[in-house]
Amino acid sequence: MSGIEERLSRTLGHAAERAPRLAAPAAERLETGYRRRRNRSQALLAAAAVVVVAGGVVVGLRTGGDGKALPADGPSGAPSVVISAATAQPVEKVWPQAVWKVPVKDSEGRELHPVALTDDGKLLVQAWRKSLRPEVLYLYDPAGGDLRKIADVPASKKGGAGASNISMGEGVVAWWTWTKTSVRLWAVPLTGGEARQVAEHKTGGDFVGGLAVANGAIVFSMQKGGVFSVPVNGGPVTPIDRGTGLHLLSWPWAGSPGTWSPKDGAPFTHLVNLETGQTSDAAPARQGEQLLACGVQSCIATASGGARAFTRQRDGSEQQEVPTGFQIPEPPSQSRFYVRTLRSDAPGLGLYDLKTGTLADLGIGDMAGRTGEVPVADRAGRMMTYRTESGRYVIDLSRIP
Repeated sequence: MSGIEERLSRTLGHAAERAPRLAAPAAERLETGYRRRRNRSQALLAAAAVVVVAGGVVVGLRTGGDGKALPADGPSGAPSVVISAATAQPVEKVWPQAVWKVPVKDSEGRELHPVALTDDGKLLVQAWRKSLRPEVLYLYDPAGGDLRKIADVPASKKGGAGASNISMGEGVVAWWTWTKTSVRLWAVPLTGGEARQVAEHKTGGDFVGGLAVANGAIVFSMQKGGVFSVPVNGGPVTPIDRGTGLHLLSWPWAGSPGTWSPKDGAPFTHLVNLETGQTSDAAPARQGEQLLACGVQSCIATASGGARAFTRQRDGSEQQEVPTGFQIPEPPSQSRFYVRTLRSDAPGLGLYDLKTGTLADLGIGDMAGRTGEVPVADRAGRMMTYRTESGRYVIDLSRIP
């Protein structure tokens, strides 16, 4: 094993150890689909932020030593986009209206981790200690600095796993916990109150892969496939007919393959609108290309052995080259933003806007490698959060014009 491979292995292992995991025997081999995808991306990108020097090659996609893309021709005949990281300004200066610095811990010493933004710009926040199991939910007001407790998160029973896939919708916060034979669905009003168990769904050990609150119900999909629904106020868990064998992406869209099925190809190339029945199949990869992942609107792919990256609409139109550099293998958030390395010869991550060509410095150095935490958009694609040496930041991507 080469020196860089050894460093990469150590860094990946270090990041993986810090990533949130289910506290159960089965968690050693499985996590929730959504969390697993995010943490795998975080660990890989964190490693790339540290282990990027080896003759100008970065982990993932290739870049030159100054952060510029190596020229490469692909099936489209277009060269890779070239950007310079030398002039990248701090993200809070580039988009001051969209960036906040928020508290790192609550008064009890628990770490605060933003989950999602409400319509009025407040933050749903979970708090945990070293166990990485959410203990408390808060609502934080970035404007006034107020941190209001919503509810305590009930501790898992022995042999089970704590709250996962915390989601918000229609004034309700929902999540699930796990036992060896079932998953339990929980809910609490966003205004505050006591968390209550809404339903228990027998699974034989399967996990929830995605969860949302919509139409007065908690909607969720299983790791093995299948989308289900249960009223927020309680009732029977029922399968959604159009969701048979599918995985929830973003309500009302579900599809296949899921994030747990890498051998079946890029995730979510096939989508179904569970409310209307509309389907959407992503255009297949062309010769020399590899699809990495698809979202509701677009897909991201590479060509020329990873030297080129691009995004395009699901129907194959509006292809746009993406500056090369290590990136999270997901479609750009808001169809515009993605995280990439700033340079290939030093740690650092930036946020790149495909619409304007702007690259902002996120202020993350080698801390990403130590914590395994890098900014990844939430399920709605609106919010990014990450921690630096100086504190925790939140970016509301919807506020960037």
